[in-house]
Amino acid sequence: MSARQPRLFTAYGFATTHDALAAEAAARRAEIHVTPIPAPRELGSLCGIALRFEPSDTASAEAAFAVAGLVWTARAQISDI
Repeated sequence: MSARQPRLFTAYGFATTHDALAAEAAARRAEIHVTPIPAPRELGSLCGIALRFEPSDTASAEAAFAVAGLVWTARAQISDI
């Protein structure tokens, strides 16, 4: 059995849960795959929800946030292992 390779993902944190949910909706409207996750420590002390994106989708996600008038508070690249 081969060892699973760690995968990087980009997590975005928001000041409020409302902003996180609005950002999730904006990403879905833009047809960008998004996964809500518990906010990882790397994002600091924000609301409890973060959004996970593939690194290749970060520019599209940030564009979708901007179109919706949303500002992310923290961003981090994190390994899933």
